[in-house]
Amino acid sequence: MMRAFLGTGAAIAVAALAPPPAAAQGPTPMPLAKAVVSNEVAARTLFKYQISSPVARQIVDACVEFARNQQGGPGNYAIFVLAPNGDIVDAHVMDGVVPIGVETGLMKARTALYARSTSRAVAERFPTVEGRLFRTDLGRDQGLSYYFVPGGVPIVLENQLIGAIGIGGGNMDEPCAYHALQKVLGIQPPPPAAEGRGAGPGRGGPGGQ
Repeated sequence: MMRAFLGTGAAIAVAALAPPPAAAQGPTPMPLAKAVVSNEVAARTLFKYQISSPVARQIVDACVEFARNQQGGPGNYAIFVLAPNGDIVDAHVMDGVVPIGVETGLMKARTALYARSTSRAVAERFPTVEGRLFRTDLGRDQGLSYYFVPGGVPIVLENQLIGAIGIGGGNMDEPCAYHALQKVLGIQPPPPAAEGRGAGPGRGGPGGQ
């Protein structure tokens, strides 16, 4: 009986020391295999490199945490996590977000998927009104789009696109996205200089609608 008790105690101790199943540690990115759908799901959908719904939910929760604790008072955000094909894997609209914030959050995520870059980079790449008007309708037939405001970020692990995140409605949309990606997946935000160049029309500050 004492041996059984000691064995149980050892098992509990080992379990207590084991790392959480889906949490990035500091600057180390989460392994790709932990962030995407299981082999069983991939066998049904014939698509493996798609962010899993539990990880997408963790990202949404991390954004909500950021919003509630941001400096200057709580923020209100519409948060979308998309699969590489544009389907919504998870989403959350906080209280107080007006309809345009919801629409722009989704558009920013779609921009990140379509351009394979941040919506901020897209805005900086096409800083003129003429350049943007020419591209406004691109991708619409595929359910994607260009939207020239920061807040959309592709989700990339081990050089594989597994989804995209889009944040709308607040004044710190892009920082909210990077906070969540860093906390959950270990994806580090780019240096400020890399994301701070250019100030074309419609930038909307650090986040904007």
